[in-house]
Amino acid sequence: MERQLDYTQWDSQRLLERVNILEKQLRDQTARLVFILYPIIETNSDVLTRYEELARITRTSSPSPKPKRTRSMRQFDPSKYATRLIALKFAYLGQRYNGLEYHANNNTRYPTIEEEMWKALDKAKLIFPTPKAALKEGEPNWEGCEYSKSGRTDKGVSAFGQVIGIEVRSNRPLDEPETDVEAAMERQVVEKDGSDHGFNDDTLASHGVVFDPIRDEIPYPQILNRLLPPNIRVLAWCPSPPADFSARFSCGERCYKYIFTQPAFVSAIGQEGWLNIEAMREAARKFEGSHDFRNFCKVDPSKQIDNFMRVINGSDIVEIKSGGGRPAGYSKLSESLPPRTQAPNEAITDEVARPATQATAAVYAYKVRGSGFLWHQVRHMVGILFLIGQGLEKPSLVDQLLDVNSNPRKPTYDMAEAAPLVLEECNFPGAGLHWVHLGDYNGTEPGIRKSGAKGDGNDSLVAELWRVWHKHKIEETLAGSLLDVAMRGYQGGTENDRSEDEPRNSGRNVDNQKVYQGGDAPRLAGKYIPILERPRMETVDAINAKYLERKGLQPPKHSRERSSITE
Repeated sequence: MERQLDYTQWDSQRLLERVNILEKQLRDQTARLVFILYPIIETNSDVLTRYEELARITRTSSPSPKPKRTRSMRQFDPSKYATRLIALKFAYLGQRYNGLEYHANNNTRYPTIEEEMWKALDKAKLIFPTPKAALKEGEPNWEGCEYSKSGRTDKGVSAFGQVIGIEVRSNRPLDEPETDVEAAMERQVVEKDGSDHGFNDDTLASHGVVFDPIRDEIPYPQILNRLLPPNIRVLAWCPSPPADFSARFSCGERCYKYIFTQPAFVSAIGQEGWLNIEAMREAARKFEGSHDFRNFCKVDPSKQIDNFMRVINGSDIVEIKSGGGRPAGYSKLSESLPPRTQAPNEAITDEVARPATQATAAVYAYKVRGSGFLWHQVRHMVGILFLIGQGLEKPSLVDQLLDVNSNPRKPTYDMAEAAPLVLEECNFPGAGLHWVHLGDYNGTEPGIRKSGAKGDGNDSLVAELWRVWHKHKIEETLAGSLLDVAMRGYQGGTENDRSEDEPRNSGRNVDNQKVYQGGDAPRLAGKYIPILERPRMETVDAINAKYLERKGLQPPKHSRERSSITE
């Protein structure tokens, strides 16, 4: 028989605890009984009434928690805020994105950079787009935002200097006239170098600076970096672009870099994976100048382009110094390599530091600068350079493909992979753009940064990018060290494995040639067919005419040129 408890000796705290235990037991017991007896209770109205009363008493035997308050969202009124046209410079790692440009009704595995940027701008209430009925909720809409972009990077391509122009919300009071941005920029330079040069508050007032368009403005990069993914970072903003500024048409030069390794891949067949850097450099310099690049691009008939002339300001192969010796995993690869001689008149700079007598495993980049590029132009150029580097084609192939009179139809060939390509920089000569970088003051005293919030200042930017770099660096070092271990007993081919009469990559695997295209491994291409002996595509005029016929459209009156459509 259960022992009877004597509650007369219990204090109030202990009694309350006991009541709570008994109430919980009662609720649990009731729930078990309901599960078992509810089919019987349901058929008897008197019992059902008593059950419902018991359930009500059980529910109200202990106080229920207070309902949470629901915050009512205040309606945002764009008419209460001034706006201004600015430029944003930002960077991104593109491997996990479906390119820069967003296309409606194009469902892809990965988002686009524009989608992420639009979500951040919209969430921060920095843009006020004109509503469009056809768009779904949350779908990017740049209508009425004066939006423009410098270059369209494709799926997998990164950028370190992408620029957009956009009209955004401003802290400037509506009744305050627009102020002299140049005066504010001058004050920033004065305060950063620690001297006043006679430039003080009275000088500012004489310039009409009441609302400081930099110090008093919204810290755009800091706000956006708090909302963007860690692999998309805003680096700087320009408070004073010209009134007619367009990130596309005002951009005078775009600089691309394509990264690759030497060797391109490891093979037991002679020097199959090693590239002839000097031949690639010779071919790369042939791109410089004004040329017709119709044989180095993908034709988009919807644009009806018939002008393929582009100006290349610089084109070269450079070595990327690692800063800490050879990358892990390259120790064995450089032990038995062919001799290397320095090219005539080859300039050795801080960025280009190549040994003069011995070829070594290293990381290289193809760097190209031009006013504008056609669709996939850089990747087509790199694809040809790799064929030349492998010894499958001669540098003179570039001259032949640039001669559109002799070769008006593009031969079929594959372009290089997207992942190693990066839009390094966009230049705006003559536009007078002054950039305010993270770490420059923005609403604080000179030399003092806001702190304590994620995304404030250059220190936080560097710390965030360090974490991204550190993750990949550890993975690279581990994989490289594992490669070193695996290659301790590796007896791969050396230069001595082939005779003097045997050309590089020529003789032992002709029925299944390995072709490098910038990816992690070469592609097996079967028996190699020289580029100029391959089937040709139709002429550009024929491709454009077929598209118009298929769409039932009339040919345009004038040639249209998409000069800033880039990789």
